[in-house]
Amino acid sequence: MSILTQRQEIILFSIVDDFLKVMMPISSKHLIEKYRLDISSATVRNEMAKLETDGYLTKPHTSAGRIPSRKALRFYTGMLSKELGGSKSQLDFDFHPEVEEMDRGGMTRSLADVISSTTQYLTQVSLTEEDEIIKGLFLTPITTNTLLLIIVLESGTIRKIPVDSDDFVTVPELEKLGNEMNVLSYGQPLSHLPSIIHQMQVAPTLTVLKASIWQSVTGGISEPHKVVGHSGFNHLIHQISSDIATLQLLYDDMESDQLNDIIDLNTIDGVDVYFSDELNRDYDSISVIATNFSFNGMNGNLMIIGPEMMGYKEVIRLMYAIRNQEMKRSEHSDGK
Repeated sequence: MSILTQRQEIILFSIVDDFLKVMMPISSKHLIEKYRLDISSATVRNEMAKLETDGYLTKPHTSAGRIPSRKALRFYTGMLSKELGGSKSQLDFDFHPEVEEMDRGGMTRSLADVISSTTQYLTQVSLTEEDEIIKGLFLTPITTNTLLLIIVLESGTIRKIPVDSDDFVTVPELEKLGNEMNVLSYGQPLSHLPSIIHQMQVAPTLTVLKASIWQSVTGGISEPHKVVGHSGFNHLIHQISSDIATLQLLYDDMESDQLNDIIDLNTIDGVDVYFSDELNRDYDSISVIATNFSFNGMNGNLMIIGPEMMGYKEVIRLMYAIRNQEMKRSEHSDGK
C-alpha cells in the first residue's frame, strides 16, 4: 500500500472535511480557492487522480469533483483522533448539575438526550458502578464445617462470605491458602476474584475446598450493575431511511440492551470509530463512534451511531470533551 505524501494528506483531509459539510463532490478549484493552496490546479488534479487510483476517492460520472471512500474516512477519522486527543485544554463539556442528583436510570436517559440533541445522532450511554478494589482477604474457621471469607475493600467496606469447609483441611493449610489468596487478589477488582480463585494452583488436598470457595464467591458477589439509556433513534430513521434491515436490527438490539455487543468495549482507546464491516452485526450504512468515560463516580461508555457519511469532527471533538470533563471537575475540586 502506498504511503501518502504530506501534500496528499492535506488534500485528502480537506476533501473529506468539506464533503462531510456539504455532501457534494469536491473539485480542485474549490480546494485552491478555499484553502489558498500555493500549487496549480493541474497539480491538485493530479494528486486527486493518484488518490483515486489508491482507492481514497471516487469520481461521480456527472461531476468534476471527487467524493471520499470508506478508506478515506478511516484516514480522516484517524487524523482527527490524533489531533483532538492531544488538545485536552481546548475541549470542554459540562453536564447540568441536576443530572448528578438523578438515579442512574435518569442519568443515562438525560445524558443520552443531551448528547443526541447536540449531535443529532442515535446515542447510547451506559453507566456502571465502579468496581471496588480488594485491599485484604482472610479465611477464618467459624465451625468445624464452615469457614468465613472476609474481604476488605478499598472503600472500607467489609464483605463476609460463608464457605462450606472440608474436615480434612488442617489449620496450617488453611492459613497458607488464605495468604496465597490475599497476595493474588490484593489491588484487584472485586469482580475478578472468582477468576483469580479459579486459576489458583493448590495442593491436591485443597482442591475440594478451592472449588467450594469459588462457588461461594461466585454466588456471593455480582458484576457491577450497568444501566443503559438511549436517545435519537428518530434521527437515524431519517438519515438511513432506505436501509430498513439495518434500522430493524439496530432497534431490536437497542430494545434488548445488546448494542454494547456490537463492538469490544475493552479495546476502546480514546475515541474509536467503527464502520459497518468492523461491527459484530450485519449492519450496513452506519458507523459507530465510541469512548469510555467517568461520570459522578461511575464508569461510563458512550456510543454515537450515525450514517457512514456523518459529522465526525464535531462528534469526535464532543466525545473527547466528555472524556475530559471528569478530570476537569476533579482538578476544580482540588483547587478549591
